[in-house]
Amino acid sequence: MKTTNASPGREVDTWRTIPNLITALRFLLIFPFGYYAVHGQDMRALAIFFIAGVSDTLDGTLARWLHQTSKLGRLVDPVADKILTGIAYVLLSVFREDKQAIPVWVMGAVLSRDVLILLGCWIIYRVAHDTGFKPSVFGKLNTLIELAVIGWLLSATRFPALASALPALYVLMTLSIVVSFVDYARQGIRMLRGF
Repeated sequence: MKTTNASPGREVDTWRTIPNLITALRFLLIFPFGYYAVHGQDMRALAIFFIAGVSDTLDGTLARWLHQTSKLGRLVDPVADKILTGIAYVLLSVFREDKQAIPVWVMGAVLSRDVLILLGCWIIYRVAHDTGFKPSVFGKLNTLIELAVIGWLLSATRFPALASALPALYVLMTLSIVVSFVDYARQGIRMLRGF
């Protein structure tokens, strides 16, 4: 019989954990978020996006507190985040009609970084059989800025004065994309050289 509890530092051998359930619920939040974002109901989209962000913090915290860290959770949790963020950028860029929208080049930069990092991870896994990529401070900062841009854009519907800061945020985010990608690329090269 599989157990859902494990000693600290060990992963449980089942997918049926509270943190994994929260991650699954975050996947489901993509649908109402997308509906509201496309139909210009930005405050509702923002509320759902906020709930998704809280759930991301909550599942990681509970996994540690309840000793329910799992391989599935470790793999699926960042995927859920990237899918939600990627879909948000596509919807808020291409499907906004007459609403304030994220420029297509910004969306392209966000998606390109994620695709290139995933491709790099796949290459390293195929060559070195290593999945030991560790999130860097630059990667975490980039994620924070990407989330802030989404929240800022959605908030600008209710508070139009916020819209004037968006171009500066786009530039800041682009710089963080470049810096974090270079940092991950260096990490990947070191992993390949150590093979």
